[in-house]
Amino acid sequence: MSRPDVGTTQTSPVRLAPGILAWFERARRLLYPYRPQFMDRRFWAVQALVLIVGIVHFAVESLDLLQSVPGHFHSLTFIPVSMFFIPVVYAALNFGFTGSVATAAWCTLLVIPNVVVFHPGLEGVAEVVQIGIVDALAVFVGQRVEREKSAHRRAELAAVALRSSEMKYRGLFESSPVPVIVLDHGGLVLDSNPAAGAIFGSTPEDLRGRAVAELVGASGAEKLLSPSQGNREKEVYFVLRPGGNSDLYLEPTVTTIGDGGGRPFIQVLLRDVTLERQRQVGLRAYAAHVLRAQEEERKRIAQELHDDTVQALVLLCRRLDTAEGASESVPRPVLEGLRGARKSAEEVVQRLRDFARVLRPPTLEDLGLTTSIRRLLTDLGERANVESQLKIVGRERRLSPDTELGVFRIAQEALRNVERHARATQLAATITFAKHRVSLDILDNGVGFVLPSGPGDFAAGGQLGLLGMRERAESLGGQLEIQSTPGRGTRVTLSVQVQEDTL
Repeated sequence: MSRPDVGTTQTSPVRLAPGILAWFERARRLLYPYRPQFMDRRFWAVQALVLIVGIVHFAVESLDLLQSVPGHFHSLTFIPVSMFFIPVVYAALNFGFTGSVATAAWCTLLVIPNVVVFHPGLEGVAEVVQIGIVDALAVFVGQRVEREKSAHRRAELAAVALRSSEMKYRGLFESSPVPVIVLDHGGLVLDSNPAAGAIFGSTPEDLRGRAVAELVGASGAEKLLSPSQGNREKEVYFVLRPGGNSDLYLEPTVTTIGDGGGRPFIQVLLRDVTLERQRQVGLRAYAAHVLRAQEEERKRIAQELHDDTVQALVLLCRRLDTAEGASESVPRPVLEGLRGARKSAEEVVQRLRDFARVLRPPTLEDLGLTTSIRRLLTDLGERANVESQLKIVGRERRLSPDTELGVFRIAQEALRNVERHARATQLAATITFAKHRVSLDILDNGVGFVLPSGPGDFAAGGQLGLLGMRERAESLGGQLEIQSTPGRGTRVTLSVQVQEDTL
């Protein structure tokens, strides 16, 4: 190893403590806004004003220009100090709080030697107070200007953000494949996108200023301009026939928004639901076909039971009667067996007749809907000990066979649910015959249940009977409403549009 040369001096850089370095860094950050703006001409304008006022002040004091003014306390000597307001206010207006405070500090440094040299005693105190007022004014004006500048910067940023948002919205508005129209509350089109112009066979420029009633009809315009809660709950759509082509179904989404000036307007999104509508029509037609096939099969089975099976059992009962009457020498146990077999055959006949009546009630075709539902209530009372009453509102009349059968099946399923699940003791049914509508309302005092959140959840919850009731109501073109609360019973309401004429 080599030794260091004797007589050489090793030096190391001076290292400050971390605390001192941190203090210097904080001081640098604190004083950085007050740095001189050498590259700004307004900075030199402020310095020129300070220099002019300082020269005037020094000249007044050193040349005794105010000695001719009578009185021992020359108040006019404070005028040059007051003139420091000019550069302070100018700095505040151009550089804000930091500029006004820095300029006030610079003016104060210029005034202090003058006070020491030319104004001992009370005059010096008065001049210090006056320069203090200048400093206070610098703080006040600087803060006020800073607030104004900050508010102006925020307003500019908000305006930039608003313009950017408007540009983005306009881009989305123009490029959206969904037709959008903007209306005032009088129903005039204020704006529209190209997609809206395409479905109405026009351009956005041509649509502007037109009444929405010309586009979607008077009833459609009323729904758009005054959407009620009832319309929101129902399926609302418009049917257009552009260019004589096939129907176009549009589902509107209405939003009321403001333009920032307190003037609200209406934005309407028109979603094309033609394919969905066609699928729904197809599904409903398929469901109606399935229901008709089921009813035809039920009718066939009921007819076969009545004409074949029941008649064969009746013949069996007669033969057993004949065997019982002609068997005087038959032992008693055999005779008792014949009687038991005959009784069992009669019970089977009765059950098959009841089953056939459930499959295809003869009273429905012969006596109508009211009598058939009254029979259902009577049977329910006998089987489940449920006290029921039927009320008829309006003039009772016959309906079309499909309508009577559909309403009967819904009532049958509702009463079956009461018997199986409700544990009810009382039930009230009401049939209302209106001019163009018939409705059925069934209310029980059973245990109730929790309704699914949507119609699609009936199948997921295993409530296939309720799903079948809803599908049958839709096949009739009616509406089915189910209301239930645990512990407070269940209400089933069916409403179907019918013809006014009786059958």
